[in-house]
Amino acid sequence: MRKRLRGIYSHEEIVSGAIRMHLKASERARVADIAVDVGATPNHVHFACPIMIGTSRPVIGERIPELLGEGTVALLDTPLDAPHGMLVAGVLRHHGASVRPFPVLGASGFGDDLSLAAALRATCDLPVVLVASGTYSFDDRCPPVLASYGRNVVAAAGNGGSARPWWPAALPSVTAVGTSAPFSGHGPWVDVVAPGVDVPSTVGTSQQLCTGTSFAAALHAATLVPVP
Repeated sequence: MRKRLRGIYSHEEIVSGAIRMHLKASERARVADIAVDVGATPNHVHFACPIMIGTSRPVIGERIPELLGEGTVALLDTPLDAPHGMLVAGVLRHHGASVRPFPVLGASGFGDDLSLAAALRATCDLPVVLVASGTYSFDDRCPPVLASYGRNVVAAAGNGGSARPWWPAALPSVTAVGTSAPFSGHGPWVDVVAPGVDVPSTVGTSQQLCTGTSFAAALHAATLVPVP
C-alpha cells in the first residue's frame, strides 16, 4: 500500500508498515550503499523522518514573549531553508539560543543512520546538540551505528503515541524529550516532558505556533545552552 506524504501519520499506520516511501534514484542508491556498509538488506536501512513530527500554524493577533539570553545549539535536521529545520530553529531562536545548523536530512525530511552518526561525531565536543528527528527499528533495538553517541544530545521522543523506543532519543545517554499530549512517545526511556503544543517559533518577521515533540525538544535544548 502506498500513500502520499501528508505531513503526519498515526502510530497504527507507522507500526503496521503501511507507509511506503517513493525515493529518488539518488536516494535509492544511497540506501544500497548504506546496506553494503553495515551488512544489512536495503529494506532494513532506517530512515529518519521529521515530516511526521509536528505541525505549525501562524500566530494571528497574539503577543509572544520577548527573546531571552544567548547561546548556541547544534541543530541536526533539515537545511534551515526547509520547513522543519526552519521552524525548529525558530523555536530555538525565539527562546534565546543561536543555531549552528548541521543538515543531516534532505529538504523533504529524509535522512539515514550513517549521515546522522557522522554529524554526531562532528558535534561530540559541542555543549548542546539537538536531534529533532528519529526512527523506530524493526526489532526495537538501536541502529548500531548510533549506539555510541549521545552524551550532549537532546532528541525528540517522536509523535507515534507509543512506548516503543524512538531512536536515537531512547539511548540511555541521550536526553529524550516528550510532551504531555497523547501523540507523544512515552515510556521509561523519556527523560523530560516539556510543552509541545503551540510552541512559539520566530522565523524572520513571522511567528508560528508549532506542535510536536521536535518543538518540545527544541524548547528544552534552548534552556541548556550556556549563557554569557
